[in-house]
Amino acid sequence: MPAARLARNGVLIVGWAAMTKEYIFDINYGMGVSMTPTIPDGSFIFVERLSWRWRRWQRGDLVQLRSPTRHMGETITKRILAVEGDVVELQPRFDEERKGKITVPKGHVWVEGDNPTCSVDSRHFGPVPAALLIGRPFWII
Repeated sequence: MPAARLARNGVLIVGWAAMTKEYIFDINYGMGVSMTPTIPDGSFIFVERLSWRWRRWQRGDLVQLRSPTRHMGETITKRILAVEGDVVELQPRFDEERKGKITVPKGHVWVEGDNPTCSVDSRHFGPVPAALLIGRPFWII
């Protein structure tokens, strides 16, 4: 096989893999206990990235998103508890000043971990822009 053909095929394969990872499907490693028991620490999370293009995010959806507070490119997995227009009652365990209600703004969602005592989520960083949501976990092993 000529070198030019090998190079072309290599570029096509790498390009196809990058497009698939970014727009269709991804596999991530679940680190931490914020989503236990749904996602045990050390699990592999298979994420589809297509259905949100034609289906709105809903309360109860398990989602993967770009972290609004951590390093660029880092992803986290949480559950949507409220969508735009919903009122969330804040009941912080140790900070009475943060107690109150917040209305989720348009274009945002409220996400929390399934293990609230060990999760950094919307209770800490507030409503999340829906643009940070990147996919739905569909298989966890």
